Amino acid sequence: MHNWDWDDLKYVLAVADHGSLAAAARSLGVNHSTVLRRISSFEALNGLRVFDRLSSGYTLTETGEDLLESARQMQMIVRQLEGRLRGKDERLEGALKVTTCDTLMGSVLPRILAGFSEMHPGITVALTTGSFVTDLAQRDADVALRTGDSAPDALVGRRAVDVSFAIYGTQELIERNNGKTPAEFDRWLAPDMTLGGMKISRWLGKTVPETSIAMRGDSLVSLLRAAECGQGFVVLPCYLGASSRNLRKVDHPEFDAMATGLWVLTHSDLRKTARVRAFTAYVSKEFRRAEALFRGSV
Repeated sequence: MHNWDWDDLKYVLAVADHGSLAAAARSLGVNHSTVLRRISSFEALNGLRVFDRLSSGYTLTETGEDLLESARQMQMIVRQLEGRLRGKDERLEGALKVTTCDTLMGSVLPRILAGFSEMHPGITVALTTGSFVTDLAQRDADVALRTGDSAPDALVGRRAVDVSFAIYGTQELIERNNGKTPAEFDRWLAPDMTLGGMKISRWLGKTVPETSIAMRGDSLVSLLRAAECGQGFVVLPCYLGASSRNLRKVDHPEFDAMATGLWVLTHSDLRKTARVRAFTAYVSKEFRRAEALFRGSV
């Protein structure tokens, strides 16, 4: 009855999930006009009105809701098929989609990726620092490199090393606060609510008065850059703090219990794919080689 093209349905799903053309365009890596054109073309070709265009954004019509349910079923089937086929791929070439966090890319990971590319020049790493849960759950990534206390049940992999945390500040700031406890330090930089689930966020919330918070941010790399300018003390994973020449570590016994894991993860149906197997083995080995850095003992 309708000419349904899966490539068109990806645009419908993106707009439905994100509520606007701009957000959908960012998620798909295309421009705003491309999304508008594909949605309008799909509606015209099939004689459907999928979205109501409101000032607050795009809202699904009743027809659109029915279409969305079928589109999600198609999406799941396509991704399962892609996963099974990729899992049979024994070539050490092609694209490998990797998701990670900005703290790793701002410190140790670029060197490791460079070594992997030199060893396997036929593999192109497609890197994102987006949402770990979304990237893997929606099959937008083949491998995830993330910190955390545990791995989701749907994924397989290994806890490569433990990651320790510490307080960091400039030499001048440390000298000015000599003899004080962390609660008495005059200025702090803290994660905002988007990183509220981290142990360090909970520790800061219990220990540091709100009046001592000079800035909050949604990126530990951004907080590191602010700390390098002397704006305040910051709690960082040791591998990130050690990457800065301007910051010095402040030892504090409470952080001994805050270590978490650094995980190398993939889907069960991809773990035998040659390029996934080569990448996870190489990265895990390099992480273990840098264990002293991750534990803050260098």
